[in-house]
Formats: sequence, structure tokens, C-alpha cells
Amino acid sequence: MKNEELKKYLENQIVQAPFRLEGYTKDFNGRPLLKREIYSLLDGYAKDFQTSGAGPQIVVMPGLRGVGKTTLIAQLFLNLSGNILKLYLSVDEIVKRFGATLWDVISVYEELIEQHIEKLDKPLFLFLDEIHYEANWASFLKSMFDRSKKVFIFCAGSAALLLREQINVDLARRAFFTDIHPMSFREYLMLKSGKMFKKTLANVENILQAAGASELFERLKEDERAVRDHWLDIDRLELNNYLKLGTLPFALSLSNKQVALDYIGQIINKVIYSDIPQFSRFDIGTLNKIEKLLYILSDSLSISVTSLSELLEMKKDTLSLVLNGLEKAGVVVRIPPYGVHHKQIRKPSKYLFALPSLRFFFLNSRESTRNFDIYKGSLFEDIAGMYLAAFLPKYGPSSLTYDVAKGGADFIIRSANKKIVVEVGLDGKGIKQVQNTLARIEGDYGLVVSDSDLSYDDRIIKIPLEQFLLML
Repeated sequence: MKNEELKKYLENQIVQAPFRLEGYTKDFNGRPLLKREIYSLLDGYAKDFQTSGAGPQIVVMPGLRGVGKTTLIAQLFLNLSGNILKLYLSVDEIVKRFGATLWDVISVYEELIEQHIEKLDKPLFLFLDEIHYEANWASFLKSMFDRSKKVFIFCAGSAALLLREQINVDLARRAFFTDIHPMSFREYLMLKSGKMFKKTLANVENILQAAGASELFERLKEDERAVRDHWLDIDRLELNNYLKLGTLPFALSLSNKQVALDYIGQIINKVIYSDIPQFSRFDIGTLNKIEKLLYILSDSLSISVTSLSELLEMKKDTLSLVLNGLEKAGVVVRIPPYGVHHKQIRKPSKYLFALPSLRFFFLNSRESTRNFDIYKGSLFEDIAGMYLAAFLPKYGPSSLTYDVAKGGADFIIRSANKKIVVEVGLDGKGIKQVQNTLARIEGDYGLVVSDSDLSYDDRIIKIPLEQFLLML
């Protein structure tokens, strides 16, 4: 009976998927959505496989809900044509509606196309959304890889760290991970107005790649004119709009702020009650306290587990597991204190939101709109953390911590041969905190990201926020 239901579902899916997915690629007025920068890379993988069988055969796309994974999959699906087979599946629908596995689906699909996967005479492209709902998804991907060299798989999941934890060694050698990050300010401007700014000499990667502060400053200086010209016809309010909602692509097509906030509320609700239970077993009472926990974190960058457990009336061990679950789900980014491990345990970690729109959702629910100006600095710190966390893993062993000492800096980037101190703020942020931390940890150089002019003095570079935002 289950196979018959699945068969009818797949028959319908093959016919209806193009029409269903088209809806994800257009705005409310029916205009095609512009494509994010990552699209070209992903589409290139598919085209290379289609024409020559080259490149990766499995592409895993982890990311937080709302960052546009389904839209990307829809655009990729609709752009592929020619003598191929293609199948789109929302895995949560398969699991919840039919109690089926992906193996069940493929078995039924083989009946429909009257071919075994091993004997395909043309490429098959599988698009698997919400892959983490398949309990044994990593084993499924490996089995498909082993069965046929004519199968290409795009799969996306909402729990970024969960996807990596479940991967096995054999599959790790075969799968390409392409994280789908929140939108950078460059992407925001490009998708909203078509205004392009090419990454030139100075980008976030140079923070680690530059030989020293003087070299990094020279690269920033060479870009200064291009940055200034780029801002000439940008409404300064766009910066506030970006901080509030612009890191999430769906918000671009929503003129009503409250509708966008309601959607963010739905994302948070799904993370709490759908995603986290996929990898952590909490009772409903604990799950019901997670939103309050996020509300508290939105008002405080650094707070001890002990204080939080008292406020929430939750055991410290349980709270630690909850915070870990929010990390795995991609909602928060934990910034541990700088120092050796036993000192880190005694000091509180700092919890940033993975994107400022999540923090703004909770700030907006407070007493008045003036809170935006009060907490703007925290939103900027979320942005800095988002940018730094996005590029650090690409450059080998590194860590992102903060100086817990009084008067210490927001971030310490540590790589194999550098210790870089970063401070983020507004209103002409000074260099004192960076100086303190540089001296304390014997750092190489420091960066102050604020609304001041570009300058360089005594191993410390002041980077205008307007320039930093265009560096990713």
C-alpha cells in the first residue's frame, strides 16, 4: 500500500515539480528573483557533470532556515535541461506523509522509469531539500554514489553543524560542502537594486592572508576610492534596513516589515520544535523555554550559564545542551573566551546571533523602536561575527575568541602564525580596547571597524564600516 501511494506521489511530483518550484523563483509580482552569487558555482557543478561527468557528484548545502536554500535548488532545477532525468523531493514530506525512506523512494522511482540506477543511460539529477529529515541520509548518499556514476545530487538541510557531524569518512571524500550563508551587504545591494561592487584587492580574506598590518592597510587604501564612489548613490537608510532584515533573502520581496518579522518568528519556531528535536531529545517544557532563552541572549552578548540557568529555572547541564543545539541549528554562534582550555571553562562564552535579523526580531518586541539605536552596536557585532565565521574555516586551523578581561576587544582571530584583534562599534570607536588586548595576548595587529575614516597607526587599522561591509 505504501509503495502504491509513493508511486502516485512520485508520478505527480515528476509532472508538477517544475510548476511548484517556479513559485520559489519569483517575487509576489511574478518577476524572476535575481540569483545569489553562489548560484554560478553550483550551476557550474551541474553543467560540468552533465557535459563531461566531471567535478563533484554530491553537493551538500547546509544553512539556516530562510537563507534561500530552497530558492537556489528551485533555480538550479529549472535551469537544467537536455537529455537528462531530474527529480525534486522535499524529504520532510516523504518522511512525515508516508513514513518512507529515501531508499523506498528510489526503489519506486526505478519502477517508474523502468531502469535500475546502475543501468541509467542518461544523467539523473536528484534535488533533495530538508535532507536531515532522513535519519540515515549520509548512508543513502554514499549508496547512490557507489551504485552509479550517472547520478548527481544536490541536497540541502537546515542544521548546518548536524550535517557535518553525521557525514562518514567515505562520503566525506566524495561530497562537496557548500555552505549557504546569510546575505552579505554586497549581495543585498545587488539583489535589491542591481548595484554591483566587485571584490578587489581588499576583502575579508586579506585579514588573514596579508603579511602584516601595513600590507593590509595598503590594500584597503587602494580600494578607498572605489568604496566611496560605490556609496555615492546608496541611501544611507539601506544600512539600517540590511541590519534589521536584509541578511535574509526573502525579506527583499516584502515591503511590510511586520510580515517579514512574522516569518522570522516562524523560522525560529520551526528551528525549536522541528530541527532541534532531530538531534537533541528535550521534553516539551525545555523546548518551550528556548524562545525565552533567545530573548535573554538578544539583550546580552555575554552571560554565564549559571545566570541563565537561574533566569530560566533550567539545570545547567540541560542549558548547555540547549545552547549546543542552537549552535548546531545555526541560530547562534558561540565565541569562547581567549585562553587555554581550563580558563575558557571558567569564563562565560559570548553568544552572537548567526545573523542580526534574528536579534532584531527579539529587540523589536521590546518597548519601543528607539531600541534599534540602542542595540545597533550589537547588530554590528553580529554582522562582524557572521563575516568572520564565514571565511575563517576556509584557511586551515584557526579560532575566533574574545577577550574576557575588562576593557578587552570583541574578537581575537588566531591562525597558525597570527593573532589579530578586532573591535566593532559606532560613534568613532576608539583604539583603547584593541591596544589593551594586543598587549595582553602579544598580538600581531588590530582592526577597529567603526564609522570613522580609514587610518593606520601603531599596528592598528581603523576600517570604516562602509568599507568593511563590502569586503565579503
